[in-house]
Amino acid sequence: MRSITLMVSGLVLAAAVAAHAATPDETVGARKQNFKQIGGAMKASSDTFKTSAPDLAVIRKSAATFAMLAPRVPTWFPAGTGPDKVKTGAKAEVWSDAAGFKAAAAAFAKAAGEYKAAADSGNLDAIRGKQAALGGTCKGCHDKYRTKD
Repeated sequence: MRSITLMVSGLVLAAAVAAHAATPDETVGARKQNFKQIGGAMKASSDTFKTSAPDLAVIRKSAATFAMLAPRVPTWFPAGTGPDKVKTGAKAEVWSDAAGFKAAAAAFAKAAGEYKAAADSGNLDAIRGKQAALGGTCKGCHDKYRTKD
């Protein structure tokens, strides 16, 4: 009986947490944290290529981060989290040009998958090429959809 009570209490708590809708500020905060992970992975990957012996473990860890987070990018920009509502580095074009933004995010996700496949192969020349392509998708999106820091 006690275990049933604990289980029901746990389910009620889980439902309450799930029902909590994130505020726009919480959403922007989570978005920033996710992009910091992506930025950290890009820095780690780029830095290891500046050495005489790039560390494949670092590259693969970065690739896993890109592959996990890149497909989620479009979900980080719900309505009500733009510069007209909260402080954010995202330009209004994320929402006013939603189709273009989704296409840019899809290009990033595709490049992230290709980078991960190259990292999994262990071929450093292939990885370098895919990293350049991945970085290009980042830059393209930043240029159009992110304010300058």
